[in-house]
Amino acid sequence: MTTASARTRPTAAIGSMLALMCLAGLAGCTGAPMTTASTGLAPGLVAEINSPGAQMDRQSALSIVNQYRALRGAAPLAADPSLDAQAQALATQYASSGNAPSRPADAAALRLSAGYSNFADTFSGWRNSPADADVMAQGDARRVGFAAVYDPSSAYGTHWVMLMGR
Repeated sequence: MTTASARTRPTAAIGSMLALMCLAGLAGCTGAPMTTASTGLAPGLVAEINSPGAQMDRQSALSIVNQYRALRGAAPLAADPSLDAQAQALATQYASSGNAPSRPADAAALRLSAGYSNFADTFSGWRNSPADADVMAQGDARRVGFAAVYDPSSAYGTHWVMLMGR
């Protein structure tokens, strides 16, 4: 066994987390409702954000993104209220126009998604896309803001933004 493979061999805890993440992804693909009982995920990750006034659980989102970053060897991100506000403005723009907003010049990265009704499904979509997965593990990012906006007149309903800063 090489040193590199020894460093990347998952521990039992990481293996359990990966299994839960896979289960969540499968539940999302089958159309089965995601509940904390069926997935083992935090309630904030499976909370439906597909009604007016629904709010996402930013702390739960940060927790699962940081768990993923740890798996990829990246430092954890810190919550940033100013990035939350920027992400909220971008998500509102995205939902009302239907057009993907551009990454702000001072941001390290921007991830967008639309159509998922909870953060667990949104995260799974990003994690399963190689380009999005690499961005979530981007090493120079240190801060993050999250937002979700539901617009019943939009073709996609719920619009998600993750804005990362240095």
